[in-house]
Amino acid sequence: MKKLTQIALAVAALSAAVDASAAVQSYTVNSNVIANAKGTTAGLDFAKFNASLGSLQSVDVQLFSDLKTTVRVENLSTSSASDITAKAGAVLTFTLTGVTQTLNQSATKVFNMTAFDTVSDFAGTSGAVYSFNAPLTSSASYSTAPVLSLFTGTGNLHAGLAGAPTIAFSDTAGNTRTVPTAAFNGYAKVTYNYVTTAVPEPETYAMLLAGLGLVGVVARRRKSA
Repeated sequence: MKKLTQIALAVAALSAAVDASAAVQSYTVNSNVIANAKGTTAGLDFAKFNASLGSLQSVDVQLFSDLKTTVRVENLSTSSASDITAKAGAVLTFTLTGVTQTLNQSATKVFNMTAFDTVSDFAGTSGAVYSFNAPLTSSASYSTAPVLSLFTGTGNLHAGLAGAPTIAFSDTAGNTRTVPTAAFNGYAKVTYNYVTTAVPEPETYAMLLAGLGLVGVVARRRKSA
């Protein structure tokens, strides 16, 4: 009975080792930051998955942008106040072979301007300057064989990043001076989710082999009896 208990313990230990090796693990790599990404032809670079760590199961891509557009407005009407609405936005598109991911962002600011204060300086009671600060992220996961193969290996991957700003003003009544300056950053984080192929401890193998040998002896004895 004692030997059978040892066999059971060995089998349980090996099973636990296999289960532990099958646990999904992750690590994240960061790309470079593309500053003022409007109309950029630059790209994002990040390290590929190191296949010696195990088998890649999926790739999570997080695309980030920080809208920093500045708008300047001045109500030039000498007879009436005006509520001027500025809407700024950005579209970032991340591209790799088999992977296209888009981030859309927008923000709105309403200016309550008095009638023209006689000085066109984007200040005072009839003018203002405002800088948007609107961080945003877009996330997606990929697990198809071609994409996993693309992300695996040595060196870096180079992803294309296209940026396009949008700026619009409303309720200007045709008597408003506006000066927009579009700006937004772009960068990405890539998380690799993988399964390790760990080798069980030598002691576990020894116990299992000894137990299997004992099973064989017992089986032969029963057969001869």
